[in-house]
Amino acid sequence: MSDELDIRSLSVTAAAKLLKVSPKTVREHVRRGLPLVGGKVDLIVYGAWLNQQEEQRKAADGA
Repeated sequence: MSDELDIRSLSVTAAAKLLKVSPKTVREHVRRGLPLVGGKVDLIVYGAWLNQQEEQRKAADGA
């Protein structure tokens, strides 16, 4: 029996492992404003936040 993974409630370490980035990267995103949900990383919120950051970057660059 395998444990199911709750992508809406992950530790920073677990989120980093799934995304294949370092935990330092995820922590930096939290410092930059990534909202945590109940102190945990929600991958759906994370994806939306990353998209928002990209849109803001494009707007600032005039793209």
